[in-house]
Amino acid sequence: MIQTKNQLSLNFPLPIPPVTDIELAFQRVHRQLKPRTPIPTINAEFFASVGANHSATLENRALRVRVSDLFVDAPTDVYEALATILLSKIYSKKIAPQHNQTYRRYTMSKPMLERRNRARSERGRLTSTTGPQGKFYDLAFLFEEIDREYFSSELKHPELSWTTRKTRSVLGRYDFDQSVIFISRTLDSPEVPEYVVRYILFHEMLHVKHGTKICNLREVVHTPEFRREERQFEFYTLANDWLNQN
Repeated sequence: MIQTKNQLSLNFPLPIPPVTDIELAFQRVHRQLKPRTPIPTINAEFFASVGANHSATLENRALRVRVSDLFVDAPTDVYEALATILLSKIYSKKIAPQHNQTYRRYTMSKPMLERRNRARSERGRLTSTTGPQGKFYDLAFLFEEIDREYFSSELKHPELSWTTRKTRSVLGRYDFDQSVIFISRTLDSPEVPEYVVRYILFHEMLHVKHGTKICNLREVVHTPEFRREERQFEFYTLANDWLNQN
């Protein structure tokens, strides 16, 4: 039985697929993976998500399948690839490469990436920003200087913010959906050299410039070109040495 939960919250002009599209896919794959095991009762539902999030659980001969509503119009071979991946995990079976390739080729297609980005924009939880002015460093001032020196003052200007809390595991990140560069408040300290703050900010500015690339059916943010430009930072070695020692 297919159920829908906020399926059309993104206003997708898409038809709700008939129950057989997913159920039959799971039935066919189950026969292939477990030919001597009776096919369980299959209950499937679409749910609103911001990405390719799916799950399948088997309990008391009942298989519950939850599929992202971003996949409401996926072709049959993609449903079967997804069924193979999920059922193989349940039954501890090895997944043949072609199934992963079929699934990833679809998820990495331009229409799906656009749909996912739209979902993130409309459904994603906004992260609180605190502004660029810290106690010791002004990110806006540093951004302008770095932009002028390394990007000819042509870089798109995202919002700049210190994180609300001090974080050490992630010192900087670029939120593509909100277009915000977050720098860890841990770095807003007189004990942290300015060249280190500049380096972390420069790294995130490179993300603004390069965005994401699709390579071998995967999203890549640190491309070889990205890394080459990163090493052009004047204090690249000095900053990394300080980070490694602290």
